Amino acid sequence: MAAVLIVDDEENIRKLLEAYLSAEGYTVHSAADGVQGLAAFRRYRPDLVILDIMLPGMDGLDVLQQIRRE
Repeated sequence: MAAVLIVDDEENIRKLLEAYLSAEGYTVHSAADGVQGLAAFRRYRPDLVILDIMLPGMDGLDVLQQIRRE
């Protein structure tokens, strides 16, 4: 099954999405900020990234630009 990366600073949102996606059989990875999200993307190479825009440190748009370059 496909792998999904959730990048969101709201723990409740991450846990809820993880629960729903895991129940559907997806492999789910998560990160709490932009820097961790980019590192997780590089490590796991997910099929889909659910990315919050307003993140501490490196915002979601900066993360997206880095992902597109890779």
